[in-house]
Amino acid sequence: MDLKHSLGARVRAFRQLRNLTQEQVAAEVERTPEAISNIERGRSLPSLETLDRLARVMGIPLVEFFEQERTGLTRQRIEQEAKLRILSQSLGDEDLEIALGQAEVLHKVRARTTLS
Repeated sequence: MDLKHSLGARVRAFRQLRNLTQEQVAAEVERTPEAISNIERGRSLPSLETLDRLARVMGIPLVEFFEQERTGLTRQRIEQEAKLRILSQSLGDEDLEIALGQAEVLHKVRARTTLS
């Protein structure tokens, strides 16, 4: 997936996690709802200024939009990983440990069924 599409997928994921509409985000970053839609769909690449405003509105560090690129990821995968990362940051230490334990168990179960 190219930069525009992967960036757009992350913008969409973070917006949805915050339960914000495109209209609400557009008003906060002084852009049109159509501009936000175009960013999310990978039709346009936002300026650094717009990305900074988006990060502030969504309460995330700007760097979250630029996770190291990996080839072959679907839009859904990028959105899900972004949501998981943000959700994990909101957990307390004990809850994060529980979530990590659950993910490790799921990984082990899937690894066993893949080998079978």
